[in-house]
Amino acid sequence: MSPLATRLTAAALAAALGGTLLSPTPATAAGSALSASSALSAAPAVAPAAAPSDFGYVITFPKHVHRGGSLVYSVKVRNRKARGQHYVALVGDFSKRFRKIRVISKPRSVKCSVKGRSLSCWITSLDKGDSTTVRIRAWAGSRRGTATATFGVIATSDADADIRKLRKEIGRKIKASTRIR
Repeated sequence: MSPLATRLTAAALAAALGGTLLSPTPATAAGSALSASSALSAAPAVAPAAAPSDFGYVITFPKHVHRGGSLVYSVKVRNRKARGQHYVALVGDFSKRFRKIRVISKPRSVKCSVKGRSLSCWITSLDKGDSTTVRIRAWAGSRRGTATATFGVIATSDADADIRKLRKEIGRKIKASTRIR
């Protein structure tokens, strides 16, 4: 697909998803980046979250990887406008094309757990204007094809919220696809 057709397809997808943008960044010359306003909805058992436009996240990842190789996903979560302290649940599901995943860098205020090919991170203390970045390394399998990682974010002002319940409440998720050569 030509670069122009790719951009037009991305713009059509962005309009359909209500503000989701695909935009390459200079820091990822060999990769691609997804930028999206996260779908933030409040779970019935937790305090209401801020408006969806108050938070955003950017996912940076390589476009191609060799069979058996590793790739790094960088997920940056930012509190744009929400006042007060907020807590954010970042979840990720990796397809069967990945052998394993591991969190390789995160701030101290972030608690992450990996079970199989599922990722759950609890980001504490995200005040107005703050941002945090979590980096995940994933190892590709030995077969050619497309490996997909799906990320979702939901924010709440309740410090005692259960991440498993919040995971079920995430309405919109972003897919990051990489070709395995």
